Amino acid sequence: MFLWMCWTMLWNSRTWRVLKEREYLYLPDISPLVLSAVVSCAEGGSGLELWDCDISSLGVQLPAGKFLTWMLTTVPNLTECFTQFVNAGLQNFAISEQDVLESSNSSSREISPEKECSSYLLTCGRAWGISLTIRGTISEEILKPYFPSDSDTKDENLLYRSSLHGKGLNRFWSNIEGYLGPLLLLISATGDAQEDNTNIRKWIICALTHQGFENRDMFYGNSGTLYAICPVFHAFSPSGKERNFVYSHLHPTGRVYEPHPKPVGIAFGGTNGNERVYMDEDFAKATVRHHAIDKTYHHGPLFPNQGFLPVEALILEVEVWGLGGGKAREIQLSYKKREDLFTEQRRKVDLKTFASWEDSPEKMMMDIMADPNRVQREDR
Repeated sequence: MFLWMCWTMLWNSRTWRVLKEREYLYLPDISPLVLSAVVSCAEGGSGLELWDCDISSLGVQLPAGKFLTWMLTTVPNLTECFTQFVNAGLQNFAISEQDVLESSNSSSREISPEKECSSYLLTCGRAWGISLTIRGTISEEILKPYFPSDSDTKDENLLYRSSLHGKGLNRFWSNIEGYLGPLLLLISATGDAQEDNTNIRKWIICALTHQGFENRDMFYGNSGTLYAICPVFHAFSPSGKERNFVYSHLHPTGRVYEPHPKPVGIAFGGTNGNERVYMDEDFAKATVRHHAIDKTYHHGPLFPNQGFLPVEALILEVEVWGLGGGKAREIQLSYKKREDLFTEQRRKVDLKTFASWEDSPEKMMMDIMADPNRVQREDR
């Protein structure tokens, strides 16, 4: 209830001036956030069955001190909901009496559960949970599609989706290349690729990078955060010990022999060969290793009962959302136009640059093959 109150204050502060009519206040699915608080604060919370857990049936009590500690460490920006609510109320205090009456009428909205009509991995509740861990424009951009606005382009921040654009590193790269702003990559996977599929358990993890992807054969990046999204929410911020935030490597364009080829794919944390999260080039399997091999991000399991051994899971969906705003998107579009222009120019062949057929080496070879004994007279 406390988390829904915070969401209601945030919704009111963001939609006060936009909504002119009676609107529904959608309550997002906050089950991962609730389970995160229960696991961290409740006695015996770590022993709960977290897969397909119904939070409405949980009869647990959370100590106030432990809940406050969880809030400050996991969702430190939760108090900003109240701050934005108060600021929005003060800004709208000086409006006319008629506008006050209209806003009071529109503020009596019905509260109903959120209808998950979208199949995106980044739902409203998950986006809100991630926004509670970061500040600034990134937090604004990640929530932009879920608040009413004058524009209908709610999917403008979606750069890549495997079910829409196709699986594989090449398809992925053709959609995100040239985007220089922050990116959020989400991975939905199921079970263990080596086990039977009779008991399928889906989980979602994601990684936030503060820069665009680059084609390198080594780790790079200035900052980033790993998230366990579903079924339990956890944020793993940088530890400060290493800087192996992102790894993204494609096949080399030229056929050059490499005695020790670097892995082709995308990874976060760890080292080459021992990545904490690794996706192969076909986006078919994801390998998740124990946090002991990673010194870049803080420790913790990315899904329940992860264990110490590496887990190879089958990838169901991959999404990438751009969080750099309209300017980053414009730069990427101009980059793609320039690359398309260069590609078109390379495809065109200027016949004037070639010599005539009579002077070509191909004609000379064909003449020799036709009559090898014929004496060729050289013009001097």
